[in-house]
Amino acid sequence: MSRHMTELSRRVREDDGVALLTVIGIMVVITILSIGSFVIARQTLHEAQRVEDEGRAFRVANSGLDMVLAQYSDELFEQYEGGVIPHETADGYAQITREQIGYGEWKLVSLGTGSDGTTETVTQRFFFMNLWEMNLAGVGSQSLMSGSGGLMGSSTIIGPFYMKGDLTIGANMGVYEGPLFVKDGSIKTTTAASALGAVDDPIDLFVTYDYPGSKSLGSIHIGSVSRSVPLITMPEIVAGDLEKAAQGAIAQSVDNVMGTREPQTANLESIGGNAATYTTMNPPNAGGWVRKRAPGASENYKFIGASDGSIAASGQGTRGLTIGGTGSWGSWGPVVIASTVTTEGVSVPGVNIPGDGHYPLTNAWDDFAYDDVNNRLYIEGTVFVDGPLIFAEDITYVGNGTIVANGVITIKGSLIPYHSPDAVDPNIQGEHNEWALGLVTPVNMDVLSTENSAFTRETARDEEPTLAGAFYASGIVHFTSNCLVRGSVIGGQIDSDHPNMCMVTNPLLPEYLPDSLPGSGSGLLMPTLWSRR
Repeated sequence: MSRHMTELSRRVREDDGVALLTVIGIMVVITILSIGSFVIARQTLHEAQRVEDEGRAFRVANSGLDMVLAQYSDELFEQYEGGVIPHETADGYAQITREQIGYGEWKLVSLGTGSDGTTETVTQRFFFMNLWEMNLAGVGSQSLMSGSGGLMGSSTIIGPFYMKGDLTIGANMGVYEGPLFVKDGSIKTTTAASALGAVDDPIDLFVTYDYPGSKSLGSIHIGSVSRSVPLITMPEIVAGDLEKAAQGAIAQSVDNVMGTREPQTANLESIGGNAATYTTMNPPNAGGWVRKRAPGASENYKFIGASDGSIAASGQGTRGLTIGGTGSWGSWGPVVIASTVTTEGVSVPGVNIPGDGHYPLTNAWDDFAYDDVNNRLYIEGTVFVDGPLIFAEDITYVGNGTIVANGVITIKGSLIPYHSPDAVDPNIQGEHNEWALGLVTPVNMDVLSTENSAFTRETARDEEPTLAGAFYASGIVHFTSNCLVRGSVIGGQIDSDHPNMCMVTNPLLPEYLPDSLPGSGSGLLMPTLWSRR
């Protein structure tokens, strides 16, 4: 073979080697890329599966949270052992627990477990409060008013209180127990004699600004300060609410039971559901005695208004009622309630009131009756007055009911549950018998009642109040004199232009609220911070 051919052959063999190495290199690269793609694809698939598993567990947890929030109540948690609520869906199951953070503030924790065992936790913080365990001035930008921009001197607020605007605590005024909610305003104490909390009972503040005061200085004693203040919207009275109250009063005028409380007590109101028989029917052994309806009442004795049951526009009723000095109406049997001793060893005094001589049923009274001789109001369920309502004298009441007035309500005297002034524990608040009077108006309420004594933190809960019950006015609740109010006042604005006015909450009132009060029947739930982990 020639030398040229040998060289050519050698070069061809070298080229073949290079090509082989190139092919092998490409194959290695392709293999690496394939393996990498497979790994990436596998990781992506795994990540997608993980996200799906977490999403499934999250959906279960969130579903459980929504379920509990939709029907939230203390009673709901009491139904389950340990207060743990179970919740199952097609994606898995959840367990919902709660924790109280502070007054009215709670945290729900929902632990969701997907069908594959993956867990997710969703947390919701919220406020849940009963409107009727506090005093509230809740609509205007400045909802607590007086001549000085706050309550007058020597006035006292005891118990939960919510307001909008600025709170000026003047000389000798005190705010105790709390908590105190001040929305979109600030707190100002004018002198060293202005009290906020007490040394043995600091008050918790909920304010929308950085509270600058010392937590303990002179007469200022603060327990905690929160910048989270719930927006409580005062329930409105619309035309439908007035109509519902009116129709309720009409229906209760002929149902032959006392109000709506359980257990139901027999009453004698009509024959065959005919409202006209109220004044002509004869209660047993009553001979020919005839009842009287309240002045201005229609055939349905609990409805003071037009005979056809129609009512005026909101706040514009003209068919008013004055209670006191206008004669007696209705009928009542003897009230005989034995004294008892509670499980805590507290002696509860009895009640013994003679009947009117016509009604033989013991512990029964018409759903709406008035003894003008003894200034005693008997009430159960709902009464509707299509116009102004006036309480013209000092009155004690027996029963549990609400008067809805489609006009201004004026209170000229004391208005408290009946009690024996000689008893050691005289039931001056009504708790023992669950007696409470509700007053509701879509306009204003004027309180002209007068007390001569000044009230203090130490004495206010034990003294006989001027007013006791549940009071609601969409407009202004105006106190023109010093008085002690025990229970809840809910007003668009609370106005006091006289010193020594005192508002004291009744923590037991929500347990026996009378009918037809706006915002009753459930608490107010206001969600705040939501988180997932």
